[in-house]
Amino acid sequence: MRLESTTEISTAQDSFRLAAYLQISALISLSVWMLLFLPDFLVRQGWSSQKVGWAVGSYFSIYLLMQILAGQLANRYGNITTALIGAGLGVAASISYMLALKWPNTIFAARMLHGSASALVTIGVVSHLADSVPVRLKGRVLGYFGVPGFVMLAAGPSLSEILRKASGVGGAFAAVFAIYLILISILRHLPESLQREDLPSEPLVHMLRENFRRLKSILAYSFGFGFCCSVWQSFLAPSLSHLGAGAVSIFGVGYGAGAIVSRLGISQRLEVGSRRLGAIASLSAYGACLALLPQSARIWQLGILALLIGLCHGVYYPALSSLATERFHQSGTGAAMSLYMSASSLGHFLGPPLWGLLADLTEFQWIFAAAGATLVVASLAFVANERRS
Repeated sequence: MRLESTTEISTAQDSFRLAAYLQISALISLSVWMLLFLPDFLVRQGWSSQKVGWAVGSYFSIYLLMQILAGQLANRYGNITTALIGAGLGVAASISYMLALKWPNTIFAARMLHGSASALVTIGVVSHLADSVPVRLKGRVLGYFGVPGFVMLAAGPSLSEILRKASGVGGAFAAVFAIYLILISILRHLPESLQREDLPSEPLVHMLRENFRRLKSILAYSFGFGFCCSVWQSFLAPSLSHLGAGAVSIFGVGYGAGAIVSRLGISQRLEVGSRRLGAIASLSAYGACLALLPQSARIWQLGILALLIGLCHGVYYPALSSLATERFHQSGTGAAMSLYMSASSLGHFLGPPLWGLLADLTEFQWIFAAAGATLVVASLAFVANERRS
């Protein structure tokens, strides 16, 4: 009887943790995707495309730095403590967003605080999750952790549009404040017991160097993906202005639906062995669709392209994550995870100002074409290199 009772308690705790992980993933993503309108808002303030790019990229500059530090913080002080610190910074970020309504340049502080918050919460929770499963399942569970993010990519822009119609831009910024208060409440109920206290502490520089050696090809490719994807995360709204106000929402719905369908379906069959390279190669199709986005003449064309892009993303990420986690150094999951995730963030940071500079010199359709072509070449080169090694 006592054994059955203990088993039931353990199962209930596992179910609670799973629900908490998914809720946290959803809320972090919602706080980001609700602000896809931000570039358009800044353009209306008279900002140049390059300055908009720096504002968008400032999120990823600090996100990159904090991801690297977050892994060490998680290993030393605990995953949930790290995430709670991040949630507190998220509250400060939301206040800064609201101040930007009167002082627009405050948006830089808001973006950096928001980036810090997202990095600390994500690394803390992902490390908490990854430490709880065997290596062979890490890619899959990381894929599942990302599923709510795609749901929010579909829901976030629509919810933001509703809030802005009801109470202006300030309504969307106030929602970010509420999101981080909810996150704090959820995190306070998660146990800190999954931290890796049994592993010897090693210097951060040593762990980063060792993981970089093991992951360098994956890090380079992940950087390229972030660099190319940053073009739509920065300039989707202005590039689709000819389709009307609902275009960004349609893109989010299509992208999210495609990613969810593939993540819960075919991606599970492609995340092991040599099939992973086929899944990663699908990003060449992502690149082709990305190049065509500004060419969409009808909403339904945009929706189809977004659906295909989402399908490719949903297949690619678990496969690459599975490949990466097999190569993590055994000492300190947090540091390895933060390095892996920061590579994409570096691309997201460097991409927006460059794409913004090019957008000031040419048209949006050309920068999307350049980003798409770069992603196609990078995907094919990575897969060819992995097959030879």
